[in-house]
Amino acid sequence: MRKILLALGVILIFAAVFLLNQGTQILIPLAENFGLTSHYHQLNVVLPSTLFSVPASNYTYTSANLGSDSEATGSLQVSNGREVAFYILNEGNFSLWQRGRPSAVIVAQPVVILYNFTFTPATAGKYFFIFDNQDNSPHTVLFNLSTVENVSVVSPFVHYAGFELLIIGALFSYVGIRGGARKPPAPSHPDISPEISGWKCKFCGTINEDFNAQFCRNCNRSRG
Repeated sequence: MRKILLALGVILIFAAVFLLNQGTQILIPLAENFGLTSHYHQLNVVLPSTLFSVPASNYTYTSANLGSDSEATGSLQVSNGREVAFYILNEGNFSLWQRGRPSAVIVAQPVVILYNFTFTPATAGKYFFIFDNQDNSPHTVLFNLSTVENVSVVSPFVHYAGFELLIIGALFSYVGIRGGARKPPAPSHPDISPEISGWKCKFCGTINEDFNAQFCRNCNRSRG
């Protein structure tokens, strides 16, 4: 049994070292199968509410680097009930749009006063948000942009699995090693002391050198 405990302890210690080096994220698929993860949406502000001045018969824009693993969301509002056109393009198509060439538009709203939008970037990169003013007077646009990420959080039991395996492995190894220590054999005769040859009288405590003697040389009582 002690050998089994020692072997199991060593295996658990190696597994703990592997997890501590690689990180417990490799356990996330397994944790999800056993219901040991929780999920929630995390809102990250990319651009807080900001005022943009759009010149008459012209456009202005802002840009942001977005990842492909999160959803982008935001809103814009034109002051004084005026209207602008609103477009979202990736970097390559924005360059084409500036040159008046055909381009693929992610979001196209030709008339906007108050507008909320949501889209998922196809690829990671820079995206452009364009406010196009066709009026002969300047407009002001209030704009904000955020991303929404799906975050998975594993149970503390899984998060600290490396330390837990290390402790259990060390405990098993200790029990396996300690279990292998042999106890010294008990003396074959209760009257024999390992330091002397002979026997000790149980009545008066005298040491009798003659092992074969049946009576104590001091009190003459039977060795019995």
